[in-house]
Amino acid sequence: MYKFPVIKIQNGTVEAIKWLALLFMTIDHVNRVFFNGSYYAAFCIGRLAMPLFAFIFAYNLARSQSLTPAIYFKTARRLLLFGALATPAYMQMLHLVRIIPLNIMFTLLIAATTIFFYSQKGGQLFAFCIFFLGSLLVEFSWPGVALCVSFWLYLRNPTLVFACLVLISYVLLGPVNGNNWAMATIPIILGATIVTINVPRLRYVFWIYYPLHLTVLVLVKLLIQR
Repeated sequence: MYKFPVIKIQNGTVEAIKWLALLFMTIDHVNRVFFNGSYYAAFCIGRLAMPLFAFIFAYNLARSQSLTPAIYFKTARRLLLFGALATPAYMQMLHLVRIIPLNIMFTLLIAATTIFFYSQKGGQLFAFCIFFLGSLLVEFSWPGVALCVSFWLYLRNPTLVFACLVLISYVLLGPVNGNNWAMATIPIILGATIVTINVPRLRYVFWIYYPLHLTVLVLVKLLIQR
């Protein structure tokens, strides 16, 4: 079977993509919290954040020879912890009256769990069940989880089938987002393979930043409204 190009990105460039995604996410959340999402340009910029986070997450998982139970459970614990910490502010930002849909940390958790069981001998059926049912509970639903999983599949085995799965996931993400701006991340990801950016790794920045910035934004808004 014809192999598509292997995606290989320098470590510093991977970190640069992560910071870019954090910037896009912050712009979107400031727009949501303080302006009720009224600035459409900021909303569109925000649609680029999730695919970049999904790619970086899948890329880091794909680096390992296999997703061992130790790696999976360490990752799952972090996603659960910081996802839970972000939940109150996330619900406030989106004016949710119930906890569903769970935030992006749980989207990544469902993706990681799907990948983990898919990697286990005889675990494919259970992986599909996790994907199908778990995606109903999280932000970006099936397309979001599918994008992350299909990224991982392609990174592990760059074939036409998995490339098509990535593109299909992008297309299905369009109705969820209300536009197709997520596709603007494709040239960013491909471009990252040919540039080298020396950005040092700050190991826990994303984990801490996600619940922290949401909480700060919501608290500032509440103080302003008093």
